[in-house]
Amino acid sequence: MPPLSHDADFFPGLRQGWGLSFLLNLEPAPEGRNAGSMSSAGLANTYFWIDPLARVGGLIMTQVLPFAAPAVLKAYRAVERAIYDELAGARAA
Repeated sequence: MPPLSHDADFFPGLRQGWGLSFLLNLEPAPEGRNAGSMSSAGLANTYFWIDPLARVGGLIMTQVLPFAAPAVLKAYRAVERAIYDELAGARAA
């Protein structure tokens, strides 16, 4: 249904799985997410992830259609990258 959703592959080329309604990262992701992290998304471009290894999670919520809107995905990845960059900086200090 193109008015409601784009096709989406959140981690192209990376192994992924499903468990208890979460998308499971089976490999580390480019933005910093560790293998074993969980995430989910909602139709109006609501996204969250939980990374038990890093002990961090994140949430971004919008009310934008269609799902997987490129601008929202870009913002979601930027938020995630900023969090992991900050964590890396804090560990180095």
